[in-house]
Amino acid sequence: MVKHTEDTNPRQRLKQLIEQFQQLFDTSKITVAKTKISHMIHTVAHASSISRPYRTTPEKEKEMERIVMELLDAGLISRSNSQYAAPALLTPKSDGTLRLVMDYKKLNHITIKDNFPLPNME
Repeated sequence: MVKHTEDTNPRQRLKQLIEQFQQLFDTSKITVAKTKISHMIHTVAHASSISRPYRTTPEKEKEMERIVMELLDAGLISRSNSQYAAPALLTPKSDGTLRLVMDYKKLNHITIKDNFPLPNME
């Protein structure tokens, strides 16, 4: 028969587990988006899909550049030469900081829809 054992200090044990598996609890934007899964977007036959950048203030342009450099340095994005270009803009978050978003409407319009479920990202 198995005896019921009780940890004498459950808080200490929880702290040890969190420290041991710290990478699982890291939700910083630099680590949360990393995955080894690659993805291809298949499109219908079309002309080049390039959109002009949206007009913005010099301050917002500087912030966009800062965010892009941060993402480049973290390895989450990479430089490319492509026949596609989508405009970027900044939207405010609830905490007052700005979020970089891309307008992929033109790309979505020519994308061949995938009828398969997404793979498990873990």
